[in-house]
Amino acid sequence: MPPRPLAGLLVASAALAIDLRIEPGRERIRPLESAAILLRGVGTAEGAVLRVAEAGGGWLSRPFRWTEPDTVAALYTAPGRPGRYVIEARYRAARLDVEIEVTTSARSSRLPESISFGPESDARDFYRDLAEHYAPLVCQETWFDPKADYLARFDYDGDWRGDNNGDRLAQGSSQAYVYYTAMETSTHYFLIYSFFHPRRYSDQCTAQTCHENDNEGLILTIRKDGSKHGRLQVMETRGADAIHTYTADSRLREGSRRLSGEVRLWRDSHPMVFIEAGRHGVASAADAARSRFSVDRMEFAGTGVTYRYGGTGARPAHPSDREVSYQLLPIREHWWTRAAAGEGRPAGVFDEYFRYTPLGNRPGAAAEQLAGAFRGRQDGANRARPFWAWPEPGGSGRRLLAAGQWGLDPAYAVSVSVRFPPSLPFSLDYIFNPYLEGAGRRDAITAIPVSQAERGDQTRTPAGQRHLLSAPAEKPRYDLTGKNGQLEFRGRVDGSLYLHIHLDQIEVEYLSGRPMDEIRYRFSQPLPAVEMEEVRLENVDGRGSVRLLEWPNTGNGFTAKVRIQDDKGGAGLYHFKLQWKRR
Repeated sequence: MPPRPLAGLLVASAALAIDLRIEPGRERIRPLESAAILLRGVGTAEGAVLRVAEAGGGWLSRPFRWTEPDTVAALYTAPGRPGRYVIEARYRAARLDVEIEVTTSARSSRLPESISFGPESDARDFYRDLAEHYAPLVCQETWFDPKADYLARFDYDGDWRGDNNGDRLAQGSSQAYVYYTAMETSTHYFLIYSFFHPRRYSDQCTAQTCHENDNEGLILTIRKDGSKHGRLQVMETRGADAIHTYTADSRLREGSRRLSGEVRLWRDSHPMVFIEAGRHGVASAADAARSRFSVDRMEFAGTGVTYRYGGTGARPAHPSDREVSYQLLPIREHWWTRAAAGEGRPAGVFDEYFRYTPLGNRPGAAAEQLAGAFRGRQDGANRARPFWAWPEPGGSGRRLLAAGQWGLDPAYAVSVSVRFPPSLPFSLDYIFNPYLEGAGRRDAITAIPVSQAERGDQTRTPAGQRHLLSAPAEKPRYDLTGKNGQLEFRGRVDGSLYLHIHLDQIEVEYLSGRPMDEIRYRFSQPLPAVEMEEVRLENVDGRGSVRLLEWPNTGNGFTAKVRIQDDKGGAGLYHFKLQWKRR
């Protein structure tokens, strides 16, 4: 990897001869490893063209400023096949070339990664299938620090401190992850995908352009049309401190934001998005003004990795790899529960807590204080923000949304950006939004397969079947800072089952009998993903037995397990409180 370029402008010098050379000590490299190719004697990259002479002879990134004055460079990545390859350069009337040897006998410059992540929990939230169906094809450009451009998870270096992420690129994992969350109104679904990178960088570093941690993303607006996954209507992305709006429905019209183009889909349902190297701004891959990726040729203008959802977090083999699998991680589980002042701040995850004050007489946040930034100190302090603190971009002279409102209240935000015709109903009232006060509303059970529900009460649930319960009808305002919490649960049970309680979700695993009904439950706060001082059942009422089988712990993914056993004929009503105290 080349040294980090210096900040500042380069000055062309006519006295310097133009030459092309390989980064010293990297004239021989291993397959799929990289070296900088230096074009010396030019002031800027304008007019300079570098290319690999042989087809299949490797890849070159877009140019960048090198540490030496009057020098432009590009990062060359070798192919998997050993051999000698020629890199050519043209600058004005000059034509030069240099040869590099690719051999397995060369010394490797790639440090082994000391961190690896295993399979994620197979517990699925209600919207996981929807998130997988629309999971984007990510066309991630790479530049002179490719590992800072790879998709990552916040704890990619094995810990949850944010202020050491910029220093741990070498040993941290390059496994690919994308964070997601979902909201729902009576007319639409909203999916948020967050793309985390360990570091934002540039060849002209300032406090704005270089800092550890970077988190940009996109929001999909999906109309419920009676089909299983609905119909995608709008994709809005964040990039270069601006929001770009793309439509997939010709009936929509421009609102308060200009439309940037159309959504291009990969394999019928996956939006194709481009993420620029270094700054990591997100745009449609088909946006000619912002994307350096050709959706027709499926190629980058320089180097880059394409990522697809595959259910596993794979590592790119090199900075121009293709169709690398990424895994989806739920934001509520990984970030939201750690955002409380009593947990996220001292752990070094978050900083700059703020009070959310929405515009438009909209609901407030589900917590009194929200974490405003991922904790960072290198180059610039606290520059990366979680989706619930994404700021409203400036420059338009109009304040359309409050800080955080684009992510926290996507129904309201897209209604500002886009005009929906009267023929397409659009509701602003949430059925489910766990991040806003009083916005998590659903009917009781929605996850039972329709075919079973239609067959009526005589249908027995197959042993081992699992499903998630929907959110409670009335969601309280969570106290995320308190050490004590509880879940109050009631429902009619006919047979035997387990309740798997994780965060503020309950998954039912049936052992025998018929589906539960008359279910009501309420959390005072999500079950924290930390070790507990005490967990107990209180106020148990029912004709059978209710037992707490497992405390939440690291071995079970911080999931409490309760068994309800009803051996008598018909269904019986059960009620209990699960109470806990954090250490």
